[in-house]
Amino acid sequence: MRYIVVDTAEFTYPDRFEYPTASDRVLLDTPRGTFATFQILVDGLCADVQVPNHLPRDIYQSDELWQQASLGFARMGGVQIKTDLPFDIEWYALVPVTVEQNYGLAEADVKPPYFPVRQAPYRVYDCLRPFDGSLDVGVCDGREHDTGIGGVFGAIIIPADAVPGAYTATVEITAGAQSVSVPLSMTVYKATVPAEETLTIVQSYAADRVTRYHGVRWGSEEYYALDDAYFKALRRMRQNMTYMWGVKVTELGDNKYEFDFTEMENAMRRQLSQGIKYFNGPSIGRRESWHTSTILVNDKLPAMSYEAYLYLKQYLPALHDMLARNGWIDRFVMGISDEPNAENCTEWRALAGLVRRIVPDIRLIDAVSYGNIHGALDIWVPLNMEYDKHMAEIETFREGGSEIWHYVCCGPRSECYVNRFMDYPLLSTRYLLWGNYKYDLTGYLHWATNAYQPGQDPFRQNCPSHTNADSTIFLPPGDTHLIYPGEHGPWLSARGEAQRESAEECEMLKVLAKTDKQTADAICQKVFRSFCDVEYDVQKFRAARKQLLIALSDIT
Repeated sequence: MRYIVVDTAEFTYPDRFEYPTASDRVLLDTPRGTFATFQILVDGLCADVQVPNHLPRDIYQSDELWQQASLGFARMGGVQIKTDLPFDIEWYALVPVTVEQNYGLAEADVKPPYFPVRQAPYRVYDCLRPFDGSLDVGVCDGREHDTGIGGVFGAIIIPADAVPGAYTATVEITAGAQSVSVPLSMTVYKATVPAEETLTIVQSYAADRVTRYHGVRWGSEEYYALDDAYFKALRRMRQNMTYMWGVKVTELGDNKYEFDFTEMENAMRRQLSQGIKYFNGPSIGRRESWHTSTILVNDKLPAMSYEAYLYLKQYLPALHDMLARNGWIDRFVMGISDEPNAENCTEWRALAGLVRRIVPDIRLIDAVSYGNIHGALDIWVPLNMEYDKHMAEIETFREGGSEIWHYVCCGPRSECYVNRFMDYPLLSTRYLLWGNYKYDLTGYLHWATNAYQPGQDPFRQNCPSHTNADSTIFLPPGDTHLIYPGEHGPWLSARGEAQRESAEECEMLKVLAKTDKQTADAICQKVFRSFCDVEYDVQKFRAARKQLLIALSDIT
């Protein structure tokens, strides 16, 4: 049995044992108040158990797909991990997941060696399963002497009051009669990740996927335990805003309506107890088509109709009263209609003006591309590519105290813009929130953390079909999720951990900039020059990050 250590800023694979960052020891530089992460691959494992697929049958669209997935994962049990490091460590097994295609990359967008980082189909160690004494074996067909690669991901818990200095230890991994001893050296700096976030991060959390993929009943004790676990995973990524749901609308006739916010109120109170601070309410409307101007209110009323006006005159004051009664006005924002385009932007702006007239103190937010949309929102969330290409115009939207955020989704998928896809370098995810520091963008938005599409098994399918109004596409790999539906709860991902560290590094850059903005800007510029110009050499990235830790320690 042999091993290698690979930097956690680099993806690993069950069929590769050579990497640019491969080493025979763990070398870490870490601030306080966070996790110091590393991964070790071990070659020479052989699966001794087939773990059945734990996902419910009804998520699969055919018996054939169900049969293909029924064998589950091959694992080797009896694995032990020991270390003499004086910090607690969370251990995870690396789980291989499938990238079946490089969907959405046109020939002009293929720019080796990074886009895509690998040609599909292949499997990647994106999923992190809580270690239970077994490792998933990536290449092993069960025959005698047929061995394969598995791996562990370690997350060392570094308290905010940890004593700075150099620490050394040994990580011993035993599998059957074989074992390896991995030297570990870690420097803990005085620099500390701020506990309070200045960034607002919102990513959609699909509670209905929790019930479906874990086979639990909504509102049951089992559901609430899972809900707590999912929110712990969201907060680990420093997410502090969620999309809301739960408004019950009753039609009384003659354009009269009754609104029940009980479910929404209960969910908001629960999420406040789980560490969430802000809420993105249900959008006022949705597009009828990508090719027409019509926006629908209450899912059926044309927004410019008299009937829609009467609906909004009742709904919006009722919503405002609920928020005011709970003291939540300042915690709440809401959208008009997601991603306005040239066909519906005039109607979108008119609807925004109507909403402002009825409830002027509820802030408005939407994910947008650049177009004829100015003047409508309080929080502008352009696609990072749109911000990059129309920066001069979008920056004028700050006037009057408006905020500018950024977002990614199934795009951008061209011109080397950073995104969180599985077939991009892992550093692409890591740099997403460095852009927030670079351009003073106060928030980040993505539509999905566990938005598995109908029939999708996220362990085996990561480019599912997706329908939005009258448009159906295949999504690029990994767009639907950063969290996996594990056997007994949510499982983290390498991309989710990269996003967490991205948010932490943004916060540390902002702290440094308060005292020495010139140095903070120079460090950022070394590796992040724009959303489409970043440094993909992991060693150069680590050098810049170390410089940040040293500079921040000097002012601490």
